[in-house]
Amino acid sequence: MKKANLKKLALSSLFVAVIAAFAWLSIPTPFGINLAFSLFGVCLAGIVLDVKWAVFATAVYISLGAIGLPVFSHFTGGPSVLFGASGGFIWGFLITASLCAISKNIKRKPIKYLAFTAAVLLCHICGVIQFSFVTGNNLILSFLTASLPFLLKDIIFVFIADLVAKKIKF
Repeated sequence: MKKANLKKLALSSLFVAVIAAFAWLSIPTPFGINLAFSLFGVCLAGIVLDVKWAVFATAVYISLGAIGLPVFSHFTGGPSVLFGASGGFIWGFLITASLCAISKNIKRKPIKYLAFTAAVLLCHICGVIQFSFVTGNNLILSFLTASLPFLLKDIIFVFIADLVAKKIKF
């Protein structure tokens, strides 16, 4: 394996751990909505790594959770999480990581920030669709329940991830 690819593999492996660590970080609020940081780790991986390696890191993270390692939010793992009510958000991480990686080098900031926002929105769309399917709720109720309370936080997180990524040097 080439030295450059070995370095990228090592960085991707590091970001698997970063995504898991942020997934475990969750702040309860008095409104019953936990502020989970999972998507922040995914966005950071996407902004720091190339597309291929960001998707690889995210896929490895999801795979580790799929086999039961407690890498998801609230120290959970297993197929029941991936195919449960909130699993669509986890599947959406793949889209978010890839779109963040593709968008990070856009020179015009409004377009770049629009693309970052789209990355978060696409993740939420995946989450809402699976939430609706699993719970039997319609899409509007699913959006109001599973997405809307977290959407602004996740959009803010992608912008913070962009600021943090600028400070990371490899």
